[in-house]
Amino acid sequence: MKRLFATILAILVLASVYTWRTLPGAAGDAPVLYWVTDANPARAEQIRTFKQWLRKTYPDAPDITILVDTANTSPEKVLVQGVSGVCADLIDHSGGSALRFRKSVGLLEDLTDDAARMGFDLSKTYPAIVPELVAPVKTVDADGRATYVERQFAFPCNVTAEMLWINREAFAKAGLEPPARRWTVDEFERVGREFVLRANPSNAIQRVFFIADVQPLLLANSAGGCLFNETATAPAVNRQPMIDAFKLRHRWTFESPRLLPTSSERSSFAASSGYGGAGLAMFAQGNYALIYGGRYLTIQFRKISDERIAVGGRPMDLAICEMPHWTMPISRTFTRATAIYAGGRQKELAKYFLAFLASEAYNLNIVADGDSLPPDPRYTRLEAFRRPKDRPDEWGSHEALAETMDMIAVPGESSPFVIDDVVNRLLEKAQDYHINNLKSAEQALADLEREMAAEIRRSLDEDPDLLPLYEARLAAQAEIDALRARGAKVPLSLISNPYHRRWYVFNGWADPEN
Repeated sequence: MKRLFATILAILVLASVYTWRTLPGAAGDAPVLYWVTDANPARAEQIRTFKQWLRKTYPDAPDITILVDTANTSPEKVLVQGVSGVCADLIDHSGGSALRFRKSVGLLEDLTDDAARMGFDLSKTYPAIVPELVAPVKTVDADGRATYVERQFAFPCNVTAEMLWINREAFAKAGLEPPARRWTVDEFERVGREFVLRANPSNAIQRVFFIADVQPLLLANSAGGCLFNETATAPAVNRQPMIDAFKLRHRWTFESPRLLPTSSERSSFAASSGYGGAGLAMFAQGNYALIYGGRYLTIQFRKISDERIAVGGRPMDLAICEMPHWTMPISRTFTRATAIYAGGRQKELAKYFLAFLASEAYNLNIVADGDSLPPDPRYTRLEAFRRPKDRPDEWGSHEALAETMDMIAVPGESSPFVIDDVVNRLLEKAQDYHINNLKSAEQALADLEREMAAEIRRSLDEDPDLLPLYEARLAAQAEIDALRARGAKVPLSLISNPYHRRWYVFNGWADPEN
């Protein structure tokens, strides 16, 4: 088996080297930077703008060519090419989990000092997204004591705050007013049940639903439920808010009138879906009243509206609202960010590109094309962002997304002591067991917490370098628990989990001076 794996690895390495050698521009004399990113048509305009910006901002810099590499975006290819020394100069990742893993295996360049010097430091983006751009780095003082500091390893290409888009046409057809910007879980259920009753003929197969699905974790977050404790040293999923969220999703799926389709119904929609994918197609034609997503959906909404106008119709009639909450309004945020390959031969040139991502020229690209929020929040205050001149049907939506990012957005929870993808897989398994009636919510979450705890122990056993950080955070957790036990305020500096930072501030438990 080991020989088989070694053979496969050798083949992958050789294929990676061949691919890199044969890419256009690989053999030229002019500096070429390869950018591993998705196949978005907007990349051509962004590269054109980069060359203009570079000539204007750094006239003494070489004429850098950026070549997009869409063939090697999978995590496996990035990892294999990275350890083989032939990875692209610029590497996109979605969310902080990929960044933290790639940093842990030595693939990413520490950008902290250069970012401050060249103007793409963390002060140039949203405070809420900072946890997705940093990772802890160990330092040892003169006495041999290990401490950990957060260092920057990427800068955003765009930032997403997710909300619910409202199909106002679907509500009008059902004779209902669309919801307000902020609403509770009880209001969501009341309006949703009324909507599906009115939208579906009696004695017929249900074809119209309120929304495709909901995230139990986000619902639980609004009531204090979470994946990890304050320092991310232990799981905390088996608590009442998460149990309630699991049960609520189950009830909305199976109790008539049903707000959510079953997984098999969603699959049947996918098999018969048209333009834009099942969820978006069903939303556009009114089979879903709501769809969960960020500003990036406007790219497809604009295409759908243009197609309607071309045949004499009207653009989509859209509005936007928050996810329903129990106690604390909350939104999930994430980023597509670019990092620099630590083993690259042109790292200094690659830093120009990250400086470009923080520039006015690039931010205006994102303002215009609708690909989520621009990396720098200053550009969300522009009239061109809030009220696109040729898109009056979108007015009100863009500023709502920016305000949500500023006020209630929180990145997903993560722990340095367990791989994020493993946690996500275990969480999905627990949700599947419950929604398919194989386990009660209580049993599914008890099993999930036990499995997450076992994964943390395994990580610590396999990587002893994590122990100093783990022990430091255990000490912080003990201090947090002692302060909470006597009703004292907790310094935010003790809390590593960004979700708990927001929860403590919301409840007035945080020490505002620390």
